[in-house]
Amino acid sequence: MRILIVYTTRYGMTERASELVKMLFEDRGHKVDVSRVEEDPSPSGYDLVIMGAPVYRDGPHWGLMEWIKRHRGELEEVPKVFFLVAMHLAGSAFMGKLHGGIAYAQSLLDAFEVPPFYGTLIGGEIDPEKMSDEDRMKMRRFYAVLGEKLEKKSLFSEKDVEAFVRRTLLYYEWFGKHFKRGEVEKAKDFEFMGKVRELERLIG
Repeated sequence: MRILIVYTTRYGMTERASELVKMLFEDRGHKVDVSRVEEDPSPSGYDLVIMGAPVYRDGPHWGLMEWIKRHRGELEEVPKVFFLVAMHLAGSAFMGKLHGGIAYAQSLLDAFEVPPFYGTLIGGEIDPEKMSDEDRMKMRRFYAVLGEKLEKKSLFSEKDVEAFVRRTLLYYEWFGKHFKRGEVEKAKDFEFMGKVRELERLIG
């Protein structure tokens, strides 16, 4: 499979995750190109596009969203997945609305006619000393709302990245390869429980 990983990063964690994703796919025999959104790569000609971004201002970093807007037509023609790097993984309901967790991805899902067939959150890393003054102030406020103090911490786990790659390949084979314009109807015939039972037999 020919794969494009396109990402943006603010303090380096999304880049680190992207390089690990690349290595894991290449270890499985796939050809992988990695580009930052600033390079404006074309998604045409790939079997799979993987989009990565940090969460910023309650959603995917604007750099990725702008790239999606520029290439939306091409992206509708190829299966897509995403990972977002975040510090508030569980999410919560706050004042009657969902915040954090997978809700961070809503604007990304809404950007497409044929949405990504899979996506997840990956734990990030935060170091106040490396942040801009503006970001540090915003993060202090964010953690204050959570009742916590802003301090250096890491939620990054290579096992989470490995799980993302494993599930991407599994779901691509099951139904994701049809998540593109003109084929998505085929995915509706996917027999989920049959595949689950098949996996149970294989795992033992």
